[in-house]
Formats: sequence, C-alpha cells, structure tokens
Amino acid sequence: MKTKPAMKVRPFQASETATLLSWIDGELNRKIWSGNTFPEEFGKEIFLSHLTRENLFAFSGFHPTEEFVAYGELVGEKNDAGILCRVIVNPAERGQGLGKTFCTELLRIAFEDFHYRHITLNAFHFNVPAIRCYKALGFREVAFRPKARNYKDQKWDLVILRKDRPLAT
Repeated sequence: MKTKPAMKVRPFQASETATLLSWIDGELNRKIWSGNTFPEEFGKEIFLSHLTRENLFAFSGFHPTEEFVAYGELVGEKNDAGILCRVIVNPAERGQGLGKTFCTELLRIAFEDFHYRHITLNAFHFNVPAIRCYKALGFREVAFRPKARNYKDQKWDLVILRKDRPLAT
C-alpha cells in the first residue's frame, strides 16, 4: 500500500518567490497556473504585489527534508466562502501525491481555521490530473463554462468545482 508523503504547510515567505517562479516555465504554464491573474510581463515584483491583495492567504508546502515543493492560495473573508487558487507542485516532484497531500492540509486550514462554509476552485477542462485530485478530495463539479478563457488562438473551457465544509461530528 502506498503511503501518503508527509508535508509541512506554512504561510508563504517572500524568500521562496524565486523558487516558485522557476516552476512556471513560460506563458502557457503561467496561464494554466493562474488563468488571467497575471499579465504577460509577469515577474517577482508583480507576484509580490499580488500577495498584498486583501483576504489572500498564500501557503507553502515542504517535504520533511524542508524542500519547498508546493504553493497554493486561499482567498476569501474568514467565516464566509473561500476559493482555492493557484495551486502548483514543483514539476520535478509531480505524480507522487504531493498535490493531494498539500491540498488536504489547505482544506483543513480553510474549514477549521478560517471557518469557510465552502471552497470553490476553477480548473481548465484539459487539466485532468488536477481535476482528478480535487474530486478525490471531495470536490464536485458545479459548473462548466465553455470557452471561458483565451490563450493565443485557443478557447479553454473552465470547470468549477466546490467542496462544502464537512459537518461537525
């Protein structure tokens, strides 16, 4: 039986920015990761400015060796609804279950610490590994927006997923 990789999650530190940005190789990967969030001139200054947005909580995930391997954001007013966004795992570490482990901890923070009623997220229809991961975590598809985003001469469909706060036991 495969065991889950251990992961420590803590608030993102600006000193991790260069490593994070190194995972986003080119315009296509930036669009897949962030949708329309960042302009074409995306870089460190723009990203650090993004982190100052109100009700944006950025997190880093680490291997037990302290290697930075995942990044994601929770956005929303505490005690309200939240959004899970811009989740990324170091490309060299993908396919090992780290995204699922990282998102499990983000969901714990979202529901237990931030008291979100539910979490929504957007994924492009072709990002099957991400959608599979989110569904395994209990997200369900609540909407499908055809041709919601443009990339060069392509129109990308958007899948909107939602997970409600678990009932208290």
